[in-house]
Amino acid sequence: MNVKHRRSRRRSVFNTFLFSYFIILLLPVCIGAYIFQHVERTMINNENESNLGLLEQVRLTIENRFNEIEKTTLQLANDPKLQWSLSHTGGNYAKNQFDLLDIINNIKNNVINTNTFIHNFFVYFKNTDSVLYATGQTDAETYFNGILRFDGRNAEQVKQELLSGSHFRTYKPSTVVKEGEKESSVLTYIQSLPIGEKEQITGYLVALIKEQEFYQLIEQIEKINHSQIYIVDEHQQILMSTSQKKELNKDTLANIREERGYHSFQQDGQSMILSYTTDQRNWTYISIIPKKVVLGTVITLKNWSLSLVFLLLIAGFLISFLMARRNFSPISDVVAMIKENKQSKSKQSVLNEYDFIKQSILHSIDEKNGLKEILDQQKPVIQANFLSRLIKGHVDVSDIFDDSLKFMGIYFKHDYFSVHIIEVDDCQNFITEDTEREWALVRFVLTNLSRELLGEDDGYVVEMDRNRLALLFNTSKPDEQTFQQRNKFVRTLQDYANQRFRFKITIAVSQFVRGLEGIGRCYQEALIALDSRLIYGSSEGIYYEDIAGLEHNYYEYALETEVQLMNYAKNGDFDNVERLLDQIYEANFVIGGISPELGKCLFYDLLSTILKLRNGFKTSKKRELEGIADPLKSLAACSTAEEMLWKIKEFYKEICVYTLAEKNEHRDQMYTSIIDFVESHYFDSNLSVALIADHFRISPQYLSSFFKKHSGENISDYIAKFRIMQAKKMLTEQSLTLAEIASRIGYSNDAGFVRFFKKYEGITPGKYRDNANRMTNIQGKSV
Repeated sequence: MNVKHRRSRRRSVFNTFLFSYFIILLLPVCIGAYIFQHVERTMINNENESNLGLLEQVRLTIENRFNEIEKTTLQLANDPKLQWSLSHTGGNYAKNQFDLLDIINNIKNNVINTNTFIHNFFVYFKNTDSVLYATGQTDAETYFNGILRFDGRNAEQVKQELLSGSHFRTYKPSTVVKEGEKESSVLTYIQSLPIGEKEQITGYLVALIKEQEFYQLIEQIEKINHSQIYIVDEHQQILMSTSQKKELNKDTLANIREERGYHSFQQDGQSMILSYTTDQRNWTYISIIPKKVVLGTVITLKNWSLSLVFLLLIAGFLISFLMARRNFSPISDVVAMIKENKQSKSKQSVLNEYDFIKQSILHSIDEKNGLKEILDQQKPVIQANFLSRLIKGHVDVSDIFDDSLKFMGIYFKHDYFSVHIIEVDDCQNFITEDTEREWALVRFVLTNLSRELLGEDDGYVVEMDRNRLALLFNTSKPDEQTFQQRNKFVRTLQDYANQRFRFKITIAVSQFVRGLEGIGRCYQEALIALDSRLIYGSSEGIYYEDIAGLEHNYYEYALETEVQLMNYAKNGDFDNVERLLDQIYEANFVIGGISPELGKCLFYDLLSTILKLRNGFKTSKKRELEGIADPLKSLAACSTAEEMLWKIKEFYKEICVYTLAEKNEHRDQMYTSIIDFVESHYFDSNLSVALIADHFRISPQYLSSFFKKHSGENISDYIAKFRIMQAKKMLTEQSLTLAEIASRIGYSNDAGFVRFFKKYEGITPGKYRDNANRMTNIQGKSV
């Protein structure tokens, strides 16, 4: 496709973006023009609602503060020591003094120090005509005439006005109190004691609330809308006000009939807007603002709106253009990337970038489906391999997920498992030449026969060896019927094999265990049962539970188990070594009940396996294994089987540690070799994961996985970073063209190099060189 056609196609997509964005921009502008005639009334209502919302904030803020104060005072009122002191005048003097001291500390720590809104706090005891405050106790006369003086009132007047009658969360309007020479404006909160008592009053809790603190809470809101805020209690008393005038017109208060709202009224020849709201105490929060302030904002906003509409249309068009370019840029980059990496040589024409991306995705989907078909073809092989490893106990069940089992076509519907080993003892009447093909036919016949008798959902049959199959039986919690069905299956399978196909087979059956982690143990039990066929014969199935409780004259340590143990040790897998040793110990000592003499033979046999492993190491490695320099003597010193098992495990652990160390050393050497190879071939345009893997004679998948696990990053990212580093050096230290630099870091042309550099650095190579030169010149001048 020629350049002209490609550019015209890009313009068509770009114009589609631009037209769409501009239409989206015009829609709200048109709607705004349609409703512009209603804007004044709407904005006035919004301003009133906003003012009312601010007033609600004032109400909630102050209400929360008053609730905190009331909660604090009520907690103190319920103090048992305070209640006792209110009702006793004499008695245990020491106790009373300690109680009063605790109350003083309580006032100081839990009231004065924790609530910044409380200016002062005291408790009046009517029985003793005394006052308890944050720093001590004194008589009422001394306190109200000397320590805390209410403006214009003596002690008797204070007691008459504040400390008489019943009070429940009573607030008095703002007043001035003096402490020494210091004056403060406070609200007075009074609570008679005991709470709820109206006749037998024994005392009063009094909190003096800082009026200035509440002014600071509402100061910002007051500044926003230049309003005057009043707080009026249920008796029409003005508790607080931000206005110089501490009173309101009675007609104004009379117009407040609902819980919240706003209306207009005249005050001093000026039109005002009054907003109000009521709280749970029946207090009314009032905000008064000149109407011209509201209308002035509306008029100003209208004028600004008309000016901004025109400016926004121009700015909107520019933004639409920039957004169209910005959104088109990723599409252009995607198309370029697909074209650069696309392997298909299809000549099919495309309409635009979207069509091109669509066809590329469809091509990828076709490739994915092709890979899926290949995987489906290999699924039986994968399933058989997995089941074989699972039965032998080579699979870490903690890493098994339902999705993985589903992918392999494996479904376990129940929790309990048992393993049956089916071994062909004689099939000479069925085969003639003893070839692998004939043995494959034998296994095929037994597999199909077992599946037909077993059913689709009760288990799986796996080929384990030339003449051996393993059946993984899956069932719900085993009961008598389950055992009967199992025994019937064994008898039927042996009869069919013998009578129809003239096979002689032995079937060894393990016990039932719960969970996937017990399948390996089941296989060991089946192997033990299979080894017992010389004693019990093979005419019927051999069941592990029938021989587990008998005293053995032999121990269970099959050659296959020894090989498995050695493989775990060579891989440094001590967890599986320990698990297998525990299974061997349990099979012989816990279940088998072998004699002490045979037990020692078993441990010496296990020790011989260790010596085989040790002899397989290099000479230098043998010297490092000092812990097992004389293993026979160490094992002979043990007095119990548990000690011998622990000692064997210790030997294996040391072998696994050194094996892992050797493997890690090999991995470190391999990682260093890979790094050296990349850094010495970064200029090669053919450098890739496949090339490196081929050099080290490993698969690309293993190379990628190994490098990512060892370094934490992909090998392709490391190659890119190293090339970027070399390119930066060339850009700053040498006078090379971009094409020359591109060829020196493995790129055939400068266009690919520019895209590559910008992707990782965010700027072009030329811009990077200019910045570097500029910094060099600045540093040279400073020197």
